[in-house]
Amino acid sequence: MRLSEMGLEPVTLACLRDAGTTTVEGLTTHTCSDLMQRPGLGAVEVYEIIRGLNQQGLMLPANHLGRVRIPSERNLEMFRLRFVEGLTLTEVGRRVGLTDGRVIQLLRWHFGVSRRPPAAKAPRRGRGETR
Repeated sequence: MRLSEMGLEPVTLACLRDAGTTTVEGLTTHTCSDLMQRPGLGAVEVYEIIRGLNQQGLMLPANHLGRVRIPSERNLEMFRLRFVEGLTLTEVGRRVGLTDGRVIQLLRWHFGVSRRPPAAKAPRRGRGETR
């Protein structure tokens, strides 16, 4: 299957194409961490890729051993909250009803990520603030 059939944003497709990835099969050889380290691909784009793969019943491997686990909607939401929104593990846990320790376990298990997300490094804006 070609990546263009996944409905990804043009910017995401261009970044993947520039990296030499043009098929879903080629994409699924990379981990989430690998993709987030590529120029032009951040947590938002990786989340978009994960959602697209999930809709096809596919997923990125959690590690280089090739283990693949299809995440539930709750696990996808935890990824989004942690890596796209930049919430702390405690904040994510409160939103989904888990401890922060269990959140990090599930993020490692399904997505192979444990480092502090780029979104969490930048200070978040308060409500009502504009960019």
